Amino acid sequence: MDNVSPQTADYCAQVGVRLSDIFTPIRGRPGMGHGGGGRGEGVAESFADWAPGINSQRHDAPLNLYLHTPFCHHRCSFCPFFQNTTKPGFSERYAEFLCRDLEQKARWVGPSLTTRRISSVFFGGGTPSDLEAGDLARVLETLKRLYPIDTETEITVEGRIWGFSKEKAAAWRAAGANRISIGLQSTNSRLRRSMGRLADRGKIRRTLQHFVDLDFVTIVDLIYGLPNQDVASVVEDVRFLAEETGIDGLDLYALKQFPNSPLAKAVERGSIKSPADIQLRAEMFTAAAEALAQHGFEHFTPQHWRRGQRERSIYNQLAKTSADILPFGSSAGGRLGNVQISGFRTLEDYENAIEAGELGAHCITREAAPGQGFTDAIVAHIQRRMLPPLSQWPNRAAATPLLNNWREAGLIGAPCPDGLPLTPAGCFWFPHLQSLLTMWSTRIASQAA
Repeated sequence: MDNVSPQTADYCAQVGVRLSDIFTPIRGRPGMGHGGGGRGEGVAESFADWAPGINSQRHDAPLNLYLHTPFCHHRCSFCPFFQNTTKPGFSERYAEFLCRDLEQKARWVGPSLTTRRISSVFFGGGTPSDLEAGDLARVLETLKRLYPIDTETEITVEGRIWGFSKEKAAAWRAAGANRISIGLQSTNSRLRRSMGRLADRGKIRRTLQHFVDLDFVTIVDLIYGLPNQDVASVVEDVRFLAEETGIDGLDLYALKQFPNSPLAKAVERGSIKSPADIQLRAEMFTAAAEALAQHGFEHFTPQHWRRGQRERSIYNQLAKTSADILPFGSSAGGRLGNVQISGFRTLEDYENAIEAGELGAHCITREAAPGQGFTDAIVAHIQRRMLPPLSQWPNRAAATPLLNNWREAGLIGAPCPDGLPLTPAGCFWFPHLQSLLTMWSTRIASQAA
C-alpha cells in the first residue's frame, strides 16, 4: 500500500475501513485531466485525420470548449500554476493566436462540428480578465462565427477583481459571454493582502455589482483553511456576499498547500502561520454551509452553492467527468473521446506550432481503466451530492459493508430513489470518498476479469 496517499490512509483509519479490505493499488496507471484514466500512448495520426470521426461518433453528447489564458499580473501566494507575467502588448498577440487556433480546429473537425451542440465555453487561466476588452471580444466573435453556439450555451470568463473593469465586462457581455467566475478567496482585506490580492472589500462590492447590473450570472470562489483565517471570518465572507452583493453562486474550496508555492515556502521559513488543520477546516466548511443555507443558497454540488436556477455550473460539473472538452491555447487541456489533448506548455512552442499550421498540443489515446464505467457513474452522482444506487454497484456484497460503515460515520444518508445522498460531512470528505471508490471499482473489475 505504499502508493496510497497519507490523506486516504488517515481517512480510512477515521472511518474504520481497512485499506486491504477495499482495494489493491493499481501501479503505473497515469492520471487523466478532465476525468478518465487508463494507460495511454501517443497518437500517430494528425488531428485532422482522427478528430472528425470521433466527433461524428459522439454527436449525441454535448461538446464543451476550454480556452486557456496562461497570464497573471503577479503570482498569488497559494498558487502553483503561475506561468507568464501579464505585460504590455501581450493581449492583442495572444488573442490573435487563440483566434487562429479556433479557426484551425474548426476547419480540421469539418462538417461534423455542426452535428454537436456546444454546451459550455470556459475562458480559464491564469487570468483571462487581463485580456483587453476588444481582444477577448474578438475571440468571442470568432468563436460564435465558427462553432454552433446558441442562446443556451454557458459562456464563462474567469478573472479577478483587480483590473476587471466595467468597460471590459460590458464589451464581453455584448460579445456573448453570460457568466463570470471571480477568484476572491476571501473578502477580508487583511487576508487578501497576505495572499497577494490587491482589491479591498469596497472594490469587491462595486465590481460584483457591475457584473450583476450587466446581467451576468456571477460566481465567486472562496478558500477556507488559509493562514490566520478562523471560522468567524469565513462566515462573515458568506454574510457579506449574500447580503451586500447580488451573486448567483459561490464555490467553497479547501486550501491546498502545494510544494514550492510561495505560501509553502513562507510556512517553511516561519514567516507565516501554518494553514488550518483538518479539524478547523471541517468546522469552517460546516459553518459556511450552514450560513449559506440560512441565506437561501441551494447546495448544488459538493463544493458549489447557487441562489436561483440561473446558475447552472455546466462546465464545472462536466469538467470533472469524461465529457468532451476541446481545448485552445497554450497549456490548455481537454479530451475528445478517448484521446487526451494537452496544449504545449511554453508560449514559444505553442505560437510556433500555430504559425506553422500545426495543432500545438500533444495527443494521447487512453484505454479505459478497469471499472471505468462505474467510476464515471460515481463522479456523475457525486456532482449531484449522491453515490449511485446500490443496484448499480458491480459487487453489492463487497459494497454493503463499506456503505454501512460510511452511513454509521455520518457520511451518507438513507437510500433514496436517486441514490445514496452525501451528508454535509460527506461533501467535505468527497475527494477522499471519490478517490477511494475509484480504486475500489478498479479492484473489483480486475478481480472479475
